[in-house]
Amino acid sequence: MSAWARFVGGLVMMSCLWGGVVLDAAAQELRSTCAENLRNSVRAAAQSRELPGLQFALLHQSGEFVELAVGEASPGKPLTVKQPLRIASLSKVLTGLAALEADRSGLLPLDSYLIDALDLSRKSVGEGAGSIRIRDLLAHRSGLARTDGLDETLRPRPRCPGRSAEVLAEPLARRPGERFEYSNMGYCLVGEALSKAHHAPLSEVIGSMVERHIGASSLRVHDGRSTAVLYHPSPDDRADDPARYRFNYSAMLASGGFESTATDLARLMHAAFDRTSLDLLDIAPDACRRLTGRRNCHGLIFHVERRFGDPAVFWRDGSLPGTTALAAITADGAWTWVALSNQRRTNWQGWNESLLQALDEGARAFNQCTSTRAQTMPGIKR
Repeated sequence: MSAWARFVGGLVMMSCLWGGVVLDAAAQELRSTCAENLRNSVRAAAQSRELPGLQFALLHQSGEFVELAVGEASPGKPLTVKQPLRIASLSKVLTGLAALEADRSGLLPLDSYLIDALDLSRKSVGEGAGSIRIRDLLAHRSGLARTDGLDETLRPRPRCPGRSAEVLAEPLARRPGERFEYSNMGYCLVGEALSKAHHAPLSEVIGSMVERHIGASSLRVHDGRSTAVLYHPSPDDRADDPARYRFNYSAMLASGGFESTATDLARLMHAAFDRTSLDLLDIAPDACRRLTGRRNCHGLIFHVERRFGDPAVFWRDGSLPGTTALAAITADGAWTWVALSNQRRTNWQGWNESLLQALDEGARAFNQCTSTRAQTMPGIKR
């Protein structure tokens, strides 16, 4: 090869290499722009609602990962993305994931009868209780009678776990599967069935499940004695007293007793839900179809949100005094996000949905931003 040919070849090679560097830099800049737009959207949602602290994490199908923390964990201590917060009823997602895995392995099929899972005889249970299946409990359609006053799992001496036979000795309020009626007790019974099937405490069952999917994480049973995070009273309720925020976390474990960072919970949801799992969740019958607004009956774990022309979004919220927790995952796997805050409102359902909508719009804008910019720059690897 002549010297001239080698010289020209070298220029071409340098041009290609330099072009690759330019494209990589451009790709990084575009990713940074989309992510910063999302962070600004989340900050605005938190600040406009005067939240003391908010964690947010989003995982996108492109591999992009966005996380941030806004506000304070306690006075003078900024909230970080590594500070675990209570996840309230997002704990039901963990119980549900463990139940879906037990169904797939055959250890505890969703159509198993609860009394068989708990080794109870039909003669010992109340009318109708022998017909409750694990699926009915997960879908809040067990027919269990609700007790008056404070939810039983939040009381000092709840009957579940430990005295579940007493609960099932009572007649059902209605036939299993007949009607959706939210039940923390139902999830407590699922937790007992899982513990018995695995021959291990529920905390270990869920801990092992989490470790298999994402390895070491912040996800654990909440310690009510922790002072690392200040949980704030509802600003619209003068009677709200932070002294009430200490619950029987061992009793409410399956329904609301865990803590995590938004990042780790988003990682778990992203890793643990496959296409089959999400199909199983969308089971709301005609009786549960939404008439107005966003909130609908849960499937096995999530609400289902549909918009014309868009894939379904499965979403879940949680609320305890001092805690707001939200999570969403799209049916097509486009994105998963989690938001956790150390305050709630008295009208928590409507308020949660307002925050959900704001964060969901930010997630959709991020998805559109990453998709559009990748398409307009064909040289960017994607």
